[in-house]
Amino acid sequence: MPPLTTPLTLSTPRRQAVFYALLYAGTGASLPFMPLWLKTHGMSAGQIGIILAVPLLLRALSGPISGLWADSFRLYRTPLVVLALSGACFYALMSLGALVPPVRFAAYLVLFTLGYTCMASVSPLIDAMTLQLSRREHFTYAIPRAVGSSAFIFANIVLGYLLLVLPSDSILVWIVVAATLTAIGGRYLLGDQVRPDIHHVDTPRQTGWQRLRVLMRDEGFLWLMIAVGCLQASHSFYYAFSTIIWKERGLSSGTCGYLWAVGVVAEVAFMWLGEGIRRRMGPWRMLVLAGVFAVVRWGVMAMSPPLWVLYPLQALHALSFAATYLAGLELIHRLTPKGYEGLAQTMNAAYASGVMMGIGTLASGAIYQVFAARGYGVMATVAGIGLLSALWMYSQRDRLMAITPTVPAPGDAG
Repeated sequence: MPPLTTPLTLSTPRRQAVFYALLYAGTGASLPFMPLWLKTHGMSAGQIGIILAVPLLLRALSGPISGLWADSFRLYRTPLVVLALSGACFYALMSLGALVPPVRFAAYLVLFTLGYTCMASVSPLIDAMTLQLSRREHFTYAIPRAVGSSAFIFANIVLGYLLLVLPSDSILVWIVVAATLTAIGGRYLLGDQVRPDIHHVDTPRQTGWQRLRVLMRDEGFLWLMIAVGCLQASHSFYYAFSTIIWKERGLSSGTCGYLWAVGVVAEVAFMWLGEGIRRRMGPWRMLVLAGVFAVVRWGVMAMSPPLWVLYPLQALHALSFAATYLAGLELIHRLTPKGYEGLAQTMNAAYASGVMMGIGTLASGAIYQVFAARGYGVMATVAGIGLLSALWMYSQRDRLMAITPTVPAPGDAG
């Protein structure tokens, strides 16, 4: 294979790390602050909820479609550049919403859905690329990804301070600039990594439907989506109502901020420093461990523990979230056919972080109204389903690894 070419003389891990930083600098602004921008531009709480939830639910369709579309390109970086540049354009167009007051909600809904979908589709594709490179060049995948999480924290903190002196429109400016820089970084940072096997001259091309059917016949991949989807969705109530619950208990805004920071810092630390643990445990046991601690975390939080207990529970984010995420990436690589990793990563992200999280977020409102803080117990049950799925996968790991899905020939509809 010819060497990767890039105008910048950086090592592969550093190039991937810088790209992750550019990508997650935008996410670190959009996730926590986009609701504020929408509110200051006339959207009600109900409208904001719809705008934020629709792209998550649509990932059931947008995930597979974007994955199949990305597979049509020879180089990994090409769809990343197109998606990031498209995302920047859609987000930038949101600045014109004030010019059309009668249809402003519809405009924001469509443009945010398109912009979010583009940027969310970049993440699983760069994950697949980085995993391939890490195996070939023998570096730790989690370190470039940890740089992305660090950039998320940096963007969150810096933009939070900037908003003390700047108007809310700086949120959208930050997001558009970050997406534009991500597109530029994709072109000038990422090398000429070719997608494995699927573009080989002797390999017959399959239709998108045939490629989807290969994955849908992959028993291990389906069980993995259930396990990872339930474990990730169990965080939805935490994301939506933790701050509200903590403040109702009398905790200050500053204390709530510290609690959130502990979770994110623990996640980043696990990615930076947990390589020895990950290697010793392997992805199968790590997914089970993540399930155990997710059940423990939400089960204890349902009991409204004192503040001193909340801090170690927040540190468990390193296992309930980060370990689930990393184990899922590695198991997708092991359980899917060669050349299908990018599509599989996109589909897993679409269902685990998209559809399942979207359903959990929508259900969290009703759960909170009925159970209040005890709603964490519902999330413990959801995490328990993920744990049982992970345990079953662990017991069947040799058989699942031995299964090779049948790849249909072109034109084979059966």
